[in-house]
Amino acid sequence: MILAHGVGSRADLPVEPWLFAYSAAFALLISFAALRLLWPRPRLADAAAGTSVPVALGTVASVLGAVVQALALVLFGATLLAAWFGEDAVSANLAPTALYIALWIGMQVASAVLGDVWRRINPLWTVASALDRVRGRDPETSTAMGWWASHWPAALGLLAFHWLELAYFEPASLTAVAAFISAYTIVVLVASSWFGAGWVRTGDGFAVLFGLLGALSPLHRDDRGRLRLRVPGSGLAAVELRRGSLGVILVVLGGTTFDGVTRTQWWSDLVGSRREWDLTAVNTVGLLLTIATVAMAYLVAIRVLGVLAKDDADLVEQARRWGPSLIPIVLGYSIAHYFSLLVFEGQSFLALLSDPLGSGRDLFGTAENTIDFTVVTADQIAYTQVAAIVIGHIAGVIAAHDKAVERYPHRTAVLSQYPLLAVMVAYTVSGLLLLLNA
Repeated sequence: MILAHGVGSRADLPVEPWLFAYSAAFALLISFAALRLLWPRPRLADAAAGTSVPVALGTVASVLGAVVQALALVLFGATLLAAWFGEDAVSANLAPTALYIALWIGMQVASAVLGDVWRRINPLWTVASALDRVRGRDPETSTAMGWWASHWPAALGLLAFHWLELAYFEPASLTAVAAFISAYTIVVLVASSWFGAGWVRTGDGFAVLFGLLGALSPLHRDDRGRLRLRVPGSGLAAVELRRGSLGVILVVLGGTTFDGVTRTQWWSDLVGSRREWDLTAVNTVGLLLTIATVAMAYLVAIRVLGVLAKDDADLVEQARRWGPSLIPIVLGYSIAHYFSLLVFEGQSFLALLSDPLGSGRDLFGTAENTIDFTVVTADQIAYTQVAAIVIGHIAGVIAAHDKAVERYPHRTAVLSQYPLLAVMVAYTVSGLLLLLNA
């Protein structure tokens, strides 16, 4: 079942996919109309600061963070060990599930709910910061400049992950998983050794993505490290994208869209009988073209937005300014595409933890756990997928509208949002049709 996410076939759905898609688009239009009338001034920036939580709760969270940081490092070591030396069977080896389920899906959800917890528990950061302390350097600093100080290395790292997940002909093979984890680790640790451990914050693609998704969380830490509670999603107003941040967002959004494309009958006919590297070549071109299409749609909308608002900022600055409105859409797409995989294959994670190498051990008494495929129905999966995409897009519309009324007079702000609304409706309809027709 690994990587076989989605709802299966049209026959599984409670209603026709086109009805889902157009109802979702209508919900976006209604949301936009409501914002025009009820949201005349910016509100998210004030809400983003939040309120402080009891000191005791913050202390408990810090202690738990330290414990989870140690556990994450142990799990990382076990995953790498399993990838290289464990049983060569996906269902009996911890590594594929740890990479594709626990890290890729689980941490996206955890970041949106609990905040940027990966910043604390990232095992690559743990190793890099320890090495810096041994060398007498401040682990929070980075000497990187130019391209290396941007988020473009992070975007390339996530593109490499998507290539393995969606383009490579055997993404769950132990050799491929071991090679990716090892190569990724070496690149990040060598760069952090050169620039300082602080580079991990900006160069590790997973760290950057999870940090951006953390803006959606009701929990966050202020500049002094104090835990605070805020309105969910309000943190988007405080997000400041640097060079390459938008690349990270569009790579993930385009990659998840390509996942939907590969599950259509049209793509199946196009691929035909291609196998192995021939299949990988076609998938690679498809992945890059899908990311480019998603990016182009966004950039065209931003160009039109600038014209309507009579804003003379250049296209790059404008695109970066409105980029945070795409963050909830990224999360919505991820939940929609990976929900069933998380629910079903996620159950096997505890079993694999007891026997990470597939050698017959039962360290925690969970090795014999089996997957309960009745925990959710096909209808529940479909409704969850639709809700994730629709809520993600509505949150994006709210974030964009709030930024618009902050920058422009109300009439101009509303006018400027039509292009973004149009591209979000297009994302919604195409995303749902691709997903639900898979």
